[in-house]
Amino acid sequence: MRAVTISVVIPTRDRPALLARAVASVQAQTHAPLEILVVDDGASSVAPARASGARVLANPRTPGPSGARNAGAAAASGDLLAFLDDDD
Repeated sequence: MRAVTISVVIPTRDRPALLARAVASVQAQTHAPLEILVVDDGASSVAPARASGARVLANPRTPGPSGARNAGAAAASGDLLAFLDDDD
């Protein structure tokens, strides 16, 4: 039986410290494999996500959290999709 892959979409804008905590919380989960997609919604820094190995997507077309979530969902390859705001 094949393991289920979960894609976690994290939209972010200008909150690098919170983003680092959000990515770390996903990485601390016991279920694997996980795909972490950080959607850059015009952020000044997504360095914490890049350093963690998360996939970073630029979202210049539709600003705002809904547009960022939709961009992440479109790029996800997992069997299941989860959304996590960078401040959760």
